Amino acid sequence: MLTNENSYLFKFAWRSIQKNAGRSFFIGLSVSLAVFIAVWVVAFFDGLNHQIEKAVVNTNMGYFQLQEKNFERSTDSSTPLAYDKFSSLLKTPYIKGVSPELVLDGNISTPEGAAGLTVVGIEPGLHAGFLPLHKKMKEGEFLSNQDDEAIVIGQELANVFKFKPQDQLILNYQDVNGELRSEILKIKGIYHFSSKVFEKRFVYLNQRTWQKLFFNEDRHQILFNRLALMTKNLGVSDQIQKLTTNTELKFKTWKNLNPEMAVVLEFHDGMINFFFIIIGITIIMTILTPVQMLWQERLKEIRMLNILGVSSKKFWKIGFFEVLQMIFLSGMGSSLLLIVIIGIQSKTGIDFRFLNDGVSIERAGIKLPGVIYPQLTVHQILVTFSFIILVLSVSYFWSIHRTLKKLEVAA
Repeated sequence: MLTNENSYLFKFAWRSIQKNAGRSFFIGLSVSLAVFIAVWVVAFFDGLNHQIEKAVVNTNMGYFQLQEKNFERSTDSSTPLAYDKFSSLLKTPYIKGVSPELVLDGNISTPEGAAGLTVVGIEPGLHAGFLPLHKKMKEGEFLSNQDDEAIVIGQELANVFKFKPQDQLILNYQDVNGELRSEILKIKGIYHFSSKVFEKRFVYLNQRTWQKLFFNEDRHQILFNRLALMTKNLGVSDQIQKLTTNTELKFKTWKNLNPEMAVVLEFHDGMINFFFIIIGITIIMTILTPVQMLWQERLKEIRMLNILGVSSKKFWKIGFFEVLQMIFLSGMGSSLLLIVIIGIQSKTGIDFRFLNDGVSIERAGIKLPGVIYPQLTVHQILVTFSFIILVLSVSYFWSIHRTLKKLEVAA
């Protein structure tokens, strides 16, 4: 609790803020805007990075992959592993979805043109918990385990080659013996998901059909060249990597699998640090200068109070109470800005599609977001507020120190 003396000094500090209302308002506004701008910049890039990361992992890649060693080295699909051998290993709380996948390169050639394809053999039930592809069917239906010679393709591939559900598609590929083969598959469904590059490249078969095509037999078990894993984020990287200890699996993160987009996110992180440096310098100069001027103008008042017997200790207390009051007022102002502006933008997003006439921009097969949703975290706010409080406190105490030094010289 405040003593009578401290209570009086607290009120004195408040009256001093009111007496210098213009300068105090400027300082408070500067602090509020500094907090808002710093947090907004970080929230914007965090939101952008989160959306890019989400777009990358939603391309049949996942946050992590555990790959069979031959497939990791040369994309050789001929030595898959049995999923049952590793299924119990993957039953951990930080793994949200697992898709054991067999991967084969193929192509189609029609009068409309040719296209290279990545043919993915999946177990439909497990894949449904990994990607919501079964919910993104534009036409037809998704795969089931009982399908025979059925395939699901993307909308972009269907548009290019004018495919419809129940049409036949001739797939060209090499089987396990290295022989060139062509097989007729019936299109069961057409999905609309992720980007145009993704829709044109990835086609899906169930494991039974894939094994018959490549191995010339159904091996009656779930096999994989890669285990695509969906987790909450990359923060469980160490735990996932430990799963590969003493196994023939190779550990990959999405950043290893898509280094181009990883560089983009690292660039954004660098931009955040750059903006923080610029904003930090601006904050220091914006706060330090008016605070020094504020206390210099009080020199005559302080000298008179000193003559009346007010000790230097009490001036330090007045400065301390002013800092607390300015932090409170600035915190209220910046909180209001953050709640109103970022609160609205996090729901509505910031639309940048007009910069490219509404056309989606794709990099490395990933559709970059045209609408950015800032992502505000407690960590961002705490770091920014801590920095502002430090700058404001140092500015006040440095100004008090210099003012009292001048008082001593004048005495």
